[in-house]
Amino acid sequence: MTQPPSLPPRGDDPRTPQANDPRTPQADPRMPQVWDTRIEDRTPSSPPSPSPSPSEPQPSPSPPAAPAPHGGRSFADAATAPPGFGPAPQPFGPVSATPDAAAGGPAEGGSTKRRKALAIGLGLVLVAGAGTGGWLLWGRGGNDSSPKKKTTAGPIDAKLDWMAPVPDKDKEHADSFPSPWFTKDTIVLATRYAVTAYSRESGKQSWTLPVGGRVCNTSTGSDGGVAAVVWGKGDYDCDKLMAVDIGHGRQLWSQDVVDSKGRTQGRDMANLSVDHGNVTLVDVVGDPYVYAARTGKQSKAPDYGCQQQGSVVKGSGQLTLAQCELITGRQFILNVDPKSGQEKWTWKVLNGIAVQNVISVSPAVLVVGRENDTSASDIVPLDDKGRMGPLISVSAGPYDLDGCRPRHLDSCRRVVTDDRTLYLATKTDKDGLNSIAAIDLATGKPRWTAPLGGTRTNRPLAMHEGRLLVYQAATQEEGGKLLSVDPATGDSRVFMNLPQESAERELTLARMGSAYFRDGRFYIVSDIGMTDSTMIMAFH
Repeated sequence: MTQPPSLPPRGDDPRTPQANDPRTPQADPRMPQVWDTRIEDRTPSSPPSPSPSPSEPQPSPSPPAAPAPHGGRSFADAATAPPGFGPAPQPFGPVSATPDAAAGGPAEGGSTKRRKALAIGLGLVLVAGAGTGGWLLWGRGGNDSSPKKKTTAGPIDAKLDWMAPVPDKDKEHADSFPSPWFTKDTIVLATRYAVTAYSRESGKQSWTLPVGGRVCNTSTGSDGGVAAVVWGKGDYDCDKLMAVDIGHGRQLWSQDVVDSKGRTQGRDMANLSVDHGNVTLVDVVGDPYVYAARTGKQSKAPDYGCQQQGSVVKGSGQLTLAQCELITGRQFILNVDPKSGQEKWTWKVLNGIAVQNVISVSPAVLVVGRENDTSASDIVPLDDKGRMGPLISVSAGPYDLDGCRPRHLDSCRRVVTDDRTLYLATKTDKDGLNSIAAIDLATGKPRWTAPLGGTRTNRPLAMHEGRLLVYQAATQEEGGKLLSVDPATGDSRVFMNLPQESAERELTLARMGSAYFRDGRFYIVSDIGMTDSTMIMAFH
């Protein structure tokens, strides 16, 4: 049986917070480096507060499902911290009061029967708009100008507003489609040869921007209306970087990515981010590249003392992955103020372990695996001082992390977090069914595990009005559903019913696609070409 990698000696505790050195150097006014002995000698912060006493009120979770046998040994197998780390980690803080279930108990249906005869007569009659790139369905001229108001009377019966086809040039290629970007009025998607915006209301193409070659990689998010694209003139060049104004459909700048010796190379595996007015490209080797998002002017990257592997920025928080020796060197996670560049704390990743993804920045939640292995083994929560919480074994569910691309830090599309809980799906069984699990980040244990009806595939979607939204895939006979789930108990009610008339198309696209909920609208977007003729489905 494969044994876990050797653990660091006692005293090299990866949970120990790395506070800023109070001594201010005079001769070398540089930022602290992760290899500095003075960082090792920093005074640890006060020990964490003790766990809440058993007498304190706690949520009453439903009994968790018995975990499946582990497929392999995980670092979370033991009930306490691994030897050499000292006492077991404390919870992140007192458990807050049970979230208000506000909307009451579960509501079953409330949906009226579809008028199938009318739907058959009108359904899927495609009104082609010349040059629009989208299809309006059932003769609709567009959506309501504003999202539907919140209602407690019953679920929303959504309509399929529009579908957008896969561009002709992409139909013969099995390229992965990156995550879309959303603006106030459009959903923007990069395909093989162009970046295109579709009206969120009608599905018509608002604009399309030819890239001039092949799109290789994109930033997961945008900032200030700017997104970034790695591209190349040849299929495998991937040596150019461009910034796109996704609000107006124009290229801001494009240039070769050239190293210090004037060489170019493929950057299709680089981590690419746009935040706080900068575009940052970080590859496995070499220095990071930082450009002003609007002008393309290059600037010097922050020096954290080791090779940066990428950063994920969400709001006012940033997690940066650094590695001091390539291939086999130890990794570090740095919590950095994205405005000032000031390091808040550093977590030393366990020896023999590599960080694969950042699920959340605040709270800090990571996906890790063994070195030189692309499969995830554990999920690691860190508290607000950089101390490691209990490891969550991926095989214990077993949990579904297929939406996370190894080494692409900000790529997990099917995991949701709030300030105290991780929500993720279990792997599907032989019948294609699964459950949603809510994992307490302070204890690493399930608060609840729920099949949510037990007849469909479930995936967590987003937090909405204090509750978890879950997408239940369509069946051959019935459209999909969005469920609103109480975070404390796992009790659910139907939030949105998707139409039966498009169920078969929805089922096909969702199998190889990702789901998004934005401003009252629900989207399914293909993840890869050649799997379906439809690229986007939009419901409202």
